[in-house]
Amino acid sequence: MSLKPYFDPVETDTYTYDLSHLNPLNFEFTSRIANKNLRINVVFTNHCFTKDYIEDSPLNGFPLFYQGSKIRIFCPIRYRLSKALPELIMSLNNEKSKVRETKSRRNWAHSITIEDPNGPYHIFFEVRKSANDKKRFQDINLTVESAYHEDERPPQLLGRMGFQLLCSKVYMKKPVTTKR
Repeated sequence: MSLKPYFDPVETDTYTYDLSHLNPLNFEFTSRIANKNLRINVVFTNHCFTKDYIEDSPLNGFPLFYQGSKIRIFCPIRYRLSKALPELIMSLNNEKSKVRETKSRRNWAHSITIEDPNGPYHIFFEVRKSANDKKRFQDINLTVESAYHEDERPPQLLGRMGFQLLCSKVYMKKPVTTKR
């Protein structure tokens, strides 16, 4: 029995882009604060492989994605970079990994330097305690809301926190605001 992919492949006139690398994934770690193994479920949004569509821009064969009144377009650069996202998210699962609070104070960011395109690559995600109906399977929901290379101004990021500490605090419903 095969499971339906989280995202359908993106088809253009000349190529089909497989998105199976962005299927949900799970990992866990032992949290000293929660005194248990915390199970993390990770999902990705289409912002990891789309960008804002500017009205009347050429489509170049790429499909549009509609989200309410906002329109996004498939981005081959974000798509290519998204292939590393599962590994990058999994690499956060250690005691030394630090993430940055965003100015919105709702999301967190992890940034690395890449070579093609040259410069910073930012991954933005939200961490929430699982709702009652999912508690049997997972403790934390991590949603990768966007990931892109920096081509203009850098995002406004605040203080740092250890990734595992962040997940533990979210699970225990403790404050996660960082020092400014």
